[in-house]
Amino acid sequence: MTTFTSTGAVNQSITRTGRNEPFELQVARSQITLHNVVNIFGYQASVTTTSIPVWENASTYTYPTSALTMTYASSASETLTMTVTGLDINYAVVTDTVTFSGGTSGTATNGTAFFRINSMIVTSVATLGNSNVGTITAKNGGTTYAQIAIGVGKTQMAIYTVPAGYSFFLNRIDVFASNPYTSSNNLTFINWQQNPSTKVAFNIAQSPFISILDIHRQYPLIYTEKTDIQFRVNTTAGTYAVGAFGEGVLVATDGTL
Repeated sequence: MTTFTSTGAVNQSITRTGRNEPFELQVARSQITLHNVVNIFGYQASVTTTSIPVWENASTYTYPTSALTMTYASSASETLTMTVTGLDINYAVVTDTVTFSGGTSGTATNGTAFFRINSMIVTSVATLGNSNVGTITAKNGGTTYAQIAIGVGKTQMAIYTVPAGYSFFLNRIDVFASNPYTSSNNLTFINWQQNPSTKVAFNIAQSPFISILDIHRQYPLIYTEKTDIQFRVNTTAGTYAVGAFGEGVLVATDGTL
């Protein structure tokens, strides 16, 4: 392939004659100030009749009641770094770098206290193509607040909290289950939220489905700042693997920045 170089060139996919590229592409390219794409991915191999968020553990999720310093551990010896992203007690975005140096425990760079964890992702490993060898957890007092499954490299938790000063505009939800279309068992999807300003938790929507649930909104669903979001699923009978996907845009609230 021929390589083209040009001094001072700007990589743009729009033309020079006043035409526009799609807004979604501009947001994904970080060309729209104070707009950020948010993708929510969740997976659980053993969803049963109990309604749970789609995440690494087949159980309900417990939120911290105060900002907590986490203990990071793996079920196997690891040599890697990972980034933990979440919110502090004021719901401001905070991150920390955790290093595993040939051991089963990781050391956080700053010992950041998290009130919410939105993701953990492996950012470097010793050998190209490798990922985490064991199950990595972020815990405090025996409670798991985030987890990376073996070899996955990042959390897959359909659990997200909106930062302070932002609103989250949800465009799409897709849920996939391993039960076949011919199954007599169905699953129920629940879009759950809670907000500290009202202290109310409720189900925004719920829907039965078999195998695939696909929701594309003409007008985005708005979650205000500090809202906790969970995509929950349960079965009428049986145990099935479930993957959940959400896609939206995080937008700074007018007048806050």
